[in-house]
Amino acid sequence: MTSGSAAPRPTFTLRDGLSSAFFHRKVILVSLLLPVLLAALAAPSFPLLYTAEARLMVLFSREQSGAQDLMGVPSMISVDGLRATETEMGILRSSEVIQGMIGEIGAETLFPELKQRRFLGLLPPYPPETRRQHAIEMAQKRVRVDTPSNSNLVKVSFEHENREIALEAIRSLVDIYLDHRFKVFENVRSPYLLKEAERYLHDLHVTERRLSDLKSRYSMLDPKQETLLAVNQMDSIVQRSRQMAERRVAVRAEIDEAQKFLDELPQVVGSFTEKSNQTDNDQARNQRLALQLERDRLIERYQPDYPRIQEIDTQLKAIDTFIEKYQPEYETSRQVRNPAIEFLTNHLLTLRVEAEAVDRQVAELTEQKVRAQERMNDLLTVEPTIKDLERLYSVQEENYREYSRRAEAARLEEAAARSRSANVRVIEAAFALPSGHSMLPSLLAGGLFIGVLLAALCGLTAARGRQVMLTPGEVERRVGLPVLGTFDDAGPERSRQNSDEMIFLANRLRDIGEDGRRLSVIQVVAPSQTVGRHGLVRGLALEVAQGYGQKTLLLDLDETYSKHRENLIAPDAARLPLFAPEIAPAGGSEAPEVWETLQPNLYLTANAAASVFGDPRMDRPQIREVLDKLAAAFDLILIDVPPLNANRAGLRYAPLVDGSILVVRAETTRLATAQYVRDAILSVGGDMLGALVAGRRYYIPKGVLRWL
Repeated sequence: MTSGSAAPRPTFTLRDGLSSAFFHRKVILVSLLLPVLLAALAAPSFPLLYTAEARLMVLFSREQSGAQDLMGVPSMISVDGLRATETEMGILRSSEVIQGMIGEIGAETLFPELKQRRFLGLLPPYPPETRRQHAIEMAQKRVRVDTPSNSNLVKVSFEHENREIALEAIRSLVDIYLDHRFKVFENVRSPYLLKEAERYLHDLHVTERRLSDLKSRYSMLDPKQETLLAVNQMDSIVQRSRQMAERRVAVRAEIDEAQKFLDELPQVVGSFTEKSNQTDNDQARNQRLALQLERDRLIERYQPDYPRIQEIDTQLKAIDTFIEKYQPEYETSRQVRNPAIEFLTNHLLTLRVEAEAVDRQVAELTEQKVRAQERMNDLLTVEPTIKDLERLYSVQEENYREYSRRAEAARLEEAAARSRSANVRVIEAAFALPSGHSMLPSLLAGGLFIGVLLAALCGLTAARGRQVMLTPGEVERRVGLPVLGTFDDAGPERSRQNSDEMIFLANRLRDIGEDGRRLSVIQVVAPSQTVGRHGLVRGLALEVAQGYGQKTLLLDLDETYSKHRENLIAPDAARLPLFAPEIAPAGGSEAPEVWETLQPNLYLTANAAASVFGDPRMDRPQIREVLDKLAAAFDLILIDVPPLNANRAGLRYAPLVDGSILVVRAETTRLATAQYVRDAILSVGGDMLGALVAGRRYYIPKGVLRWL
C-alpha cells in the first residue's frame, strides 16, 4: 500500500518510447515529410550542371622537374614551394583574369539569366551597365581553384548548364592567366635589390666595428648582464653599509651603558643575611606541639567546656607567653666581592674591540661604494649608445638578409619570366564529363536529414508536453502508483485478456493485505466520469463473487447500478434484513438497502446515495459503525464513489476503508488530475493500493512489438 510516499517508479523503456512515437505518428510524419516536400519543390531551381576543369603544375625551382634527380634522391616540396603554389592560385582567382574571361566569351553568353527577370519575375533584369559587374561576381562563385594537400598541383574548374560554354570558359581562363602572369613577372628588380644589399652589408660592418670598440674600451661582454651585476653589487654594498652603521651605533650605545653601570656598581655586596629565633630541640615548642595534638584529639570527642580541654588551653597560653618574652633571636650575615664587576669589565673590552672592527668595515664599504658608483655611472653613460648601435645593427642585418633573399628570388623570377611560363605547365587541358551533376540528390538527402531531426524534435516535444498517459509504465512512472490491472474497452466478459487480467487483479487484492489480513472494504475512485470506472468495479465484484465464492457487496454511491436494477436484481429478490430500523440516523437518513442479484454471492445497494453513506452531514463514527456491520456480513465490500470533480465522498471514505484504487483511462485522464486525486486521498489519511488502467490500446504494430 502507498501511504504518504510514492511507490518505486519503473525506468523508461524502448517500448514506452515507441508507444509515444506511434501515438504522435501524425505529428512525426508531418514533421518528417515537410522538409522533404520543400526540398522537392525547390529542386527545379537547381538545374543539371557540367563541370569543366584543367590541371596545372607549378615548378618553383630550377631543379624541380617532377621526378628524382640523377643521384636518386626524391624531390622535396618546401614551404616556399607551397607559397608559390598559393600565389599562382591567387592569380587565377584575381578579378582581372576573370574579367578577361568574361570579356572574351561575353557576360550574357556566359550567364543568360542576366537578361531575365529576377525573383520569380517580380523584379526587372539587371541594367546593361551593371551586368558585367554581376557577371564577375557570379563567375567568382563558380570558378574553383584548389590544390591537394602538400602538392604543387593546381586544379581549376568551372560549372555551367552548357557543357561547351564550360569548356570554353576554362580554356579562356587558362590562356588569360598565363598571359597575365607573364606581365606580372616581367619587371626586372634584381640589380636594384643587389645594390641595396651591398650597401646594407657595408653599413653592417661599420656598425659592428663601432660596437666592438666601445665594448673593449669599457671591458664589457654583455651590456645587460654587466648593468645587472653593477646594480646588484651597489645594492649589496648599500645594504651592508646600513647594517654596519646600525651595528656601530648599537656597539657604542652598549659601551656607554656598560661603563655607566660599571661605575655605579659597589665593590662589595652581601651574600646573605639570616635572622631567626628557632633553635634545635626546643623543649617549649615540643611541649606546645604535644598539647595541641592532644587538644585536637579531645575536641573531636568532647565539648569545648570539657575540663581537660580548658586545662590544655591554659597551658597553651602560658607557653605562647613564654616564647614571646624569653625566646632569644639569632642573626647571621656574609659579604663578598661583587661578581658583576668582572663580567661587565670583560664585556666592555669585547665591545671596544668590536667597535674598532666595525669602524674599519664602514670605511672599507665606503671605498667599495665609490668604486661601484663609478662603474655604474660608466655603464649608464655608455648603455644608451650601445643599445642604439645594437638596434641599428639588428635593423641593418635584417635589411641585408631581406634584400639578399629578395634579390635572389627576383633573379630566379626574372629567369623564369624570360621563358614565359617555364614554372607553370598545363598537364591537363580543359575537359568536362558528358554526364553532369545535380544538387537534387543532395537536396533531398538534406531534406530527409532535416526531416528526421525535426520529426524527432516534434515527437519529443509532443511527448514532453502530453498531459494524458498511454501505458501502464507511464502511469507508474508519472503518477507514482503501482498498476494493479490493465484493461481495454472490450470488457472482461468479452475479452479473454481482460478476463485473465481481472482474475489476476482479484487474486492480487486478496494477497495485498498487511499482516496476513485480507482487505474487506475497498473504494474505487476516478478523477472524472469518463474513465470507465463502473465496468471495472462490476467485473471485479463478479470475479470475486463467482470465482472465489465470497459474499461481495457492491456499495453504489453513484447510483449507476441502481438505475439498471432490473437487469441485476431478480423480481422476486429479497432484501437482506441487515439493519434494524432503530439504527437509522436521527438526521433523517435511511438505512442502506441491500438486495440479492442474479449472480450468486453478489449483492447490491439500492439507496446508498440517499442513506447514511450519502449523507454529507453524517459523522465518521456513525459511518464506520454501519461499515463494520456490513463488513461482518460480507467478505468484500466494493465502494463505487462518484468522481472527485463532482462529489467529495471519496475523501470522506478514504480513511475509513482498507485502501483506495484509482481508475485511470488511457488517452483521457490528465496527469495533474490523477496526481490531485492521489494527493487528496493521502492527505486525509487514506491508503492508495494502486491504479487500474482502462481503455488501454496497443499503438505499436504486432510485427514490431514481436521483436521487443
